[in-house]
Amino acid sequence: MLNGVLDCGITLIDTAPAYGVSEERIGKYISHRRDEYLLCSKVGECVDGSFDFSCDGMAASVEQSLKTLKTDYLDYLLIHAPPDDLSVLTESDAVSFMCEAKQKGLAKFIGFSGKTIEAQLQAIEWSDVMMIEYSLAHQTQEEVILASHESNTTVLAKKTLNSGHLPPQDAIHFLLCDSPAAGSIDSIVIGSKSLPRMEENQQLFTTLEP
Repeated sequence: MLNGVLDCGITLIDTAPAYGVSEERIGKYISHRRDEYLLCSKVGECVDGSFDFSCDGMAASVEQSLKTLKTDYLDYLLIHAPPDDLSVLTESDAVSFMCEAKQKGLAKFIGFSGKTIEAQLQAIEWSDVMMIEYSLAHQTQEEVILASHESNTTVLAKKTLNSGHLPPQDAIHFLLCDSPAAGSIDSIVIGSKSLPRMEENQQLFTTLEP
C-alpha cells in the first residue's frame, strides 16, 4: 500500500503517534525511500486519546517517532491540538518546544494542526506550516487558509473529503477550481485504506490541477 502510494506520485506522508501503528508501518515499509517523500508527524496527542504538552512528554514523543519512522528528521512537525487548542498555545511550553525542535534539526519546519479559528490565527505567527480542516462541506476556516497564505505559511488542507462523505471528484474539483482559497493551498491530505482509490484520487488531481 505505502509503496504504491509513492509509486503513483504522492509525495507527502502524514502521520502521528495518535494514529496507532501508522508510524510503525511507514518506518517498516518505506523508510528506505525516505528521499522520495515529505514526512509529517505530530506531537501532543497520544494513542489513547490523551494529551501531553509537557516538555519531557513532547521530547519523548518526538524521539520515539523518529525511531519508529526510522529517520533522523521530520520535514514537518505539528502540534496535534485538542479542542481547547488556544490553551496549548498560551498555557503550555508547546510553542517553545517546537522552536527548539526546529533549532536542533529534529524538524525542518514546524506548525500547528488545530481546531479553532482564534488559535490557528495566533499560531500563524510562529508556524512554517499550518494543517487546516477545509472541504466543500466545511468552509468555516477559509479565513485561516487565506491568512496563512498571506503570511507565506505553507497550507496543508485536511479532511478534504469530509471523512469520506464527499464524492472525490466533487471534493477535489472544489479545492482546485471552485474554492476562493484554491490558490492558497499547498497540499491536500487525503487518507484511504484502498490503493486503487488513492490512485484514482491522484489521477483526479493530475487532470484538474491548473
